Amino acid sequence: MSDRSPLTLAAYALAAALALLELAVLWQALHPHVPAHYRAYYIDRTTTCLPQPVSGDYVLGAELNFRSGGDNTRENRPCGWDGPAGDGMHSIGETSRLRLAAGGGQNLTLMLELTGVTLPGPERQRVIVSANDTHLDEISVIPGETDRFSFDIPAALVGETGFVDIALDYPDAISPGKRVANTYWRSVKLTAASLSPAAPG
Repeated sequence: MSDRSPLTLAAYALAAALALLELAVLWQALHPHVPAHYRAYYIDRTTTCLPQPVSGDYVLGAELNFRSGGDNTRENRPCGWDGPAGDGMHSIGETSRLRLAAGGGQNLTLMLELTGVTLPGPERQRVIVSANDTHLDEISVIPGETDRFSFDIPAALVGETGFVDIALDYPDAISPGKRVANTYWRSVKLTAASLSPAAPG
């Protein structure tokens, strides 16, 4: 083996270190360690709704008005909404979310007032409603018509978190134009919502 100067050996060592660093960066790019919501939105593309941190502040039993000039609901809307507008909060994408403080220890009733969008598309908009990752029901909303829907939420579903995280999924969401990304598709308008103690019995 021929003698090599310390400078040459140092250059080889530096090149090896840089190669290892590049391999590590490549590995991280191919196998990123990111939160599940981030992965679903940016990497897997399995959702159009990337939740943002919100407080979920809410007075149990209050009816929230989602029209323009109504209540300030910013801290109740993690993602999936555009507006508000005079005719309600427009859904965007294929999923929208709400977060409401609920306390705990009692059965609840969720009320949603929804209007179907009037874009060309199906005769009804299906909406799959879930709370804290548990399916509640599937409803149908007619374009241009406003209806109120109620859902039972058992106390056990709220658990120790003290919050109800509501997801609305739209299997029939409509693209408002050609080549519009599904993160901007439309389905319903939310005009009011409430979370109240369930009636006895």
